[in-house]
Amino acid sequence: MTSPRASAGALAELAALHGVQASYEGTDGRQHRAEDAVVLAILQALGVPIDSVERAPEAFRHDGVARATRPLEPVLVHRVGRPTTGDGAVTLPSSVDPRAVWCTLACEDGPVRRWRLSATVLGMGEHGADGARWKRYRFALEQDGQDPIPPGYHRLSVEWAGTACSALLISAPDCPPASRAWGVFLPLHALRSDDDWGTGSYTDMTELGGWITKLGGSMLGALPLYPAFLDPPADPSPYLPVSRLAYNEVFVDPTALPELEASPEARRLLSSDAFRRQISAAHLSALVDYEAVARLRRQALEPMAAALVAGTSERRDAFYAFVDEHPELLAYARFRAAGDRAGHRPGAVTQLPGSEVDVGPTLGYHLYAQWAAAGQLGAAADAAPLYADLPIGVHPAGFDPLWAPRSFVPSVHGGAPPDLFFAGGQDWAFPPLHPAQMREDGYDYFVAVLRRAFRHAAYLRVDHIMGLQRLYWIPDGFGAQHGAYVSYRADELHAVVALEAYRAGAVVVGEDLGTVPDGVRRRMAEDRMLRSWVLQFESTPGDPLPDPPAGMLASWGTHDLPRFAAYFSGEDIDEKEASGQLSELAARNERAGRRVWCRALLHTIGLSDADGNDAAGADGNHAAGAEAGDAGNDLTLEVLRACLSHLATSAADLVLVDLEDLWGEHQPQNRPGTGTEAANWRQRADRTLAAARHDSSTVDFLRHLDNLRRGTPSAAMPPRAEAVR
Repeated sequence: MTSPRASAGALAELAALHGVQASYEGTDGRQHRAEDAVVLAILQALGVPIDSVERAPEAFRHDGVARATRPLEPVLVHRVGRPTTGDGAVTLPSSVDPRAVWCTLACEDGPVRRWRLSATVLGMGEHGADGARWKRYRFALEQDGQDPIPPGYHRLSVEWAGTACSALLISAPDCPPASRAWGVFLPLHALRSDDDWGTGSYTDMTELGGWITKLGGSMLGALPLYPAFLDPPADPSPYLPVSRLAYNEVFVDPTALPELEASPEARRLLSSDAFRRQISAAHLSALVDYEAVARLRRQALEPMAAALVAGTSERRDAFYAFVDEHPELLAYARFRAAGDRAGHRPGAVTQLPGSEVDVGPTLGYHLYAQWAAAGQLGAAADAAPLYADLPIGVHPAGFDPLWAPRSFVPSVHGGAPPDLFFAGGQDWAFPPLHPAQMREDGYDYFVAVLRRAFRHAAYLRVDHIMGLQRLYWIPDGFGAQHGAYVSYRADELHAVVALEAYRAGAVVVGEDLGTVPDGVRRRMAEDRMLRSWVLQFESTPGDPLPDPPAGMLASWGTHDLPRFAAYFSGEDIDEKEASGQLSELAARNERAGRRVWCRALLHTIGLSDADGNDAAGADGNHAAGAEAGDAGNDLTLEVLRACLSHLATSAADLVLVDLEDLWGEHQPQNRPGTGTEAANWRQRADRTLAAARHDSSTVDFLRHLDNLRRGTPSAAMPPRAEAVR
């Protein structure tokens, strides 16, 4: 009988075999061990047939032998241009003469290479299994005298004595390099225009991008542009999309589509007083009313979709060609149509419908909305290089887990362990990707997600880049403080990202903020991925304006952090105290520290004297919320512009400016750890695009920033009294 200690040890070995980390180092520097019940639940979710800790020794023996004697791993990686890579490994029965083994490489573009294994065999040891003996050999993938393996997804086969096995070979170059550039960030839902319907549209995005490129910008960033569940009550989080394969139809501009002219019903609707009043109410709303906007867009698009399919035109042919080219979007449209019939409730559709929903206008609307969104987003990408954002997960009741069920793990959620910011940990609610099944399927789903992301992106931000190496899993029924990290094949996932980026000619930016395990940043540098460098995190009283190095995308903050104006005034501390996140004493201490930082920053940029008196005549306390009014706003914007100018002259490859910061916005787009009461993802910009374009201080500063980035002489920014109007 196996002792409890031996069973626990076998459970740890079994967990390690399947990539489940039984312990991790927290942000407090201590080792945190996952409970056996958590490890057991995660192993079960992965499909390991184990129902108790006592069964761990048996399960480990079985899985260990299967893993050790597997002839080839399902995926191999070759990195183009790296001399230290390009090896494969094969496990053969000891009775097989390696000189009689053949390797065949069928390249994606057609050519086939064939060679004997014997020329490059190295013995790697033996394994016993049911009386059989095995040897492991390492061999070179690139053979002397042959051309280098080209980039692509190839198939490697190994054959001996009537037996054959094969593996996917991912041959990936490094990500494309970034040129020195700058851009602006503005969530599309926040973008205002003089005639918007309550949120920005892809047409507005096109106009914004054209303006920024005329000022010298090379990048227009927004939050993820994937579909969401927007029927009441809406779940607008862009980081929990319905699908990472589809488009967000709520941003489609019906007035820019030719089908409006072909649909008398749509024209009557848009000209009716009742509809115009609804548009006006949404337009004037301080927050995005997603439910209302989605209803307005759909009311207009439905008759336009009907007009398209009822007629005969080149656009109709293009529409059907688009549907034929994207079977995933046809399946997605069926999913949404079935959801409409089931009452618009997330989770109402539990399996993908078939052709039974192909009759009727509902499917036509969803397909038309996807086609229109893809076309209008493409026009925006033509107007300006887009900085797209790829969320790490999808909604648990969304389309993707039904479209690619083998790629997802049920009964667990991705999240983060307890840390200094969230003592109870974080449950992000999305189902994580299955490390083993993805490999067995050749990463088909992950490749499709990346191709969708890169389709209209010149730059791609990969959210939580650490998730390519490991992710914190929380089993159903457990709180976020009870989870464990699960490892992924980082070399393989990085190779897929790099290959797809290479094919798209796009720059990759990894979001590597927070707890970053060893090896992540080294691998990012090797792959030529840019890191994220946030001044709000890096600035200290001792070094208020540190220099971001090369290999970075530098910015003041992120969508999850306080705006510059709120941070400079200390409003974020007040808010944390009011919500109970900080005690009165902790808030007092933070304010004191913030005042020290503000004085140091003002002194560094030359806006205060040695005694801490700032240029506006305040005593330095103003910078922590003690003063308000025009003088305080002027100073805040001048300090912000000094910070951004510092980033512009740095070695950072890319500099991203939050456009709303330039006119002193205080409200953040998201307050992590809060719910619908915080109006997350609903904040609208204080200014319209037209107002921003005609604001000389904003235009002058962006031109100044462009000159700094280019390293060309630039006229000094006007004095503070004139710089802010």
